[in-house]
Amino acid sequence: MNLGSSVRWALAGATLALLVVAPAPVQAQQLEYPKTAKVDVVENYHGTEVADPYRWLEDADAAETAAWVEAQNKITFAFLDAIPEREAIRRRLTELWNYERYTTPFKEGG
Repeated sequence: MNLGSSVRWALAGATLALLVVAPAPVQAQQLEYPKTAKVDVVENYHGTEVADPYRWLEDADAAETAAWVEAQNKITFAFLDAIPEREAIRRRLTELWNYERYTTPFKEGG
């Protein structure tokens, strides 16, 4: 098994662990997501009308988008921070991923 395969297995195991070991109170908790505004935008592509109610989220520099992302992150990180095994998983993945790396050889000078 090469190192790349080891890292993939570690990542898969860590992901599974996060899904399986979330504490019961967090799993049972009803998450209250922020309301996401919908806009009335419909594009016509060669005769096919396609609704795009979340078009406003495509403007990454808009204050509304930043506020929406901040509200989503608040819920997400509150959930993730409640997982007691998260720090142990982070430490193990850091241990696996912190290995000496080398670049491709190259000719220097004349």
